[in-house]
Amino acid sequence: MTYVQENTKRLEELKKLPYEELCKMEKEILDNPNSTRADIVSICFACGEKAIELGLICTLDDIEREFNIGKYKIQNRC
Repeated sequence: MTYVQENTKRLEELKKLPYEELCKMEKEILDNPNSTRADIVSICFACGEKAIELGLICTLDDIEREFNIGKYKIQNRC
């Protein structure tokens, strides 16, 4: 199994955990000076994706749609 496949599988396993547990794990990993970059990235992505799934945070796409900016900008046609 390649490095990318291992990390993808790990991310999928993490996303199965409850959001509160992911947040707790994220705090522990970020506070641990011996955490690896892979550990930090995996837990941050899992926590973020779970929060988006639960509607706890919004994406950049949501913000652009809400404020009619970016690709959602309405062009005035006179």
